[in-house]
Amino acid sequence: MKTFKKMTAVTAALAIASAFTGCTPSVGSGTTEALTIGGREIPAGVFIYYTMQGFSEAQSIIQTNTGEVPEIKDVKNSNIDSIDSSDWIQNKATEYCAGYAGILDEFEAIGGTLTAQDLDDAEEMANYYYMQDARIEENGVSLDSMKKIAESTYMEQAIFEHYYGFEGEKGCSEEELKNYFDENYARVKYVSISLLDEVGEKVAPDKEKELRKLAENYAEQVNKKSGELNKMHELDAVSEEYDEYVAAHTTTAEGATTTTTTTTTTAADETTTTTTTDPYANERLIQKYTTTTTEAADENTLELETETTEAEETEEDKNSRLFNEYVFNELGKGEAKVYDYSEDTIYVVMRGDLRERMTEDDYWTEDYVLSLQSQRYYEEFIDYLDEKKNSLTIEKNKSAYRRYAPFKLNLETTSTY
Repeated sequence: MKTFKKMTAVTAALAIASAFTGCTPSVGSGTTEALTIGGREIPAGVFIYYTMQGFSEAQSIIQTNTGEVPEIKDVKNSNIDSIDSSDWIQNKATEYCAGYAGILDEFEAIGGTLTAQDLDDAEEMANYYYMQDARIEENGVSLDSMKKIAESTYMEQAIFEHYYGFEGEKGCSEEELKNYFDENYARVKYVSISLLDEVGEKVAPDKEKELRKLAENYAEQVNKKSGELNKMHELDAVSEEYDEYVAAHTTTAEGATTTTTTTTTTAADETTTTTTTDPYANERLIQKYTTTTTEAADENTLELETETTEAEETEEDKNSRLFNEYVFNELGKGEAKVYDYSEDTIYVVMRGDLRERMTEDDYWTEDYVLSLQSQRYYEEFIDYLDEKKNSLTIEKNKSAYRRYAPFKLNLETTSTY
């Protein structure tokens, strides 16, 4: 899982990278303050950067609407939300600046201080992108402005932790967060058994019966083991046995089926399994199906297609959703079951106890905890910051707004980002 710090820092980094600037020397060298928000003067470089970000967002919206990447002239000649694109972009820049000012105000209000590591990380981020593309400087964004923007992402994280950390007034206890994790995620391991032959056709009924019996035997084999960890290990053994079964029953190049006899494995005894391999190999972390977009917990998370109406739902979407509902609503922990995933596939699947992996070196690291807190409270946090931002008075420097108008910048895109 990404920590809140990583998410905000990466967001800023990508935004910096995608703020396509051009070759307009010294465009920001005169007017040093573009606007004042809540009594706080916003440097021209910060405003220019957010103007570039606004342009990129406008370009993205037009691309989504038309299906084609618009040229600068296309953006310039467009209306977005019934607003002239230049005005829309500057409105966005103003909004971003207000958010930036709100973060600085709130950071001061909580008595926040950035650690030496935070400052080093912010400086490294700013330096990297500043040196990566000379056009940033050429469009009047100073290195100091880049540092201010980068530092604000770390301030935002500090504000979040202040309010939503375990000691925060808006957050929850560690036990409550563990309950949240346990309710919204499940660790599973499964073996997928195909009901298709080598050419992708559904197997004959007698063959399907054989495969279903095989799956039942596999589940019994797993369940005869004592202890959850040994059962999870046995699923790996089952997977290898199934691979051998498939190899033994695969049609050769000449068209003849191999005659190797494969006996389905009967239930194993309860001898304890000893292994030095990764005890959690091949497990997956599944997030509970919701109607809101969420991100994967890690590289082994089964991501779900969300915000899909029934009419738009594909067969695979449906299968994934039904499997998810089965795992969270019907599949008990610690027992292997046979599940019909689709007409063509059956699973031997087991759900493990997620709390067993909530340890400081596994699923309860600082990164996981912070990511879970962010997932649970991020929207509430953004609403809180928006409320603060919207309460600020804005005084625009009209000369700066004219001087730094979007299309007075050279916005030609040559960046690889």
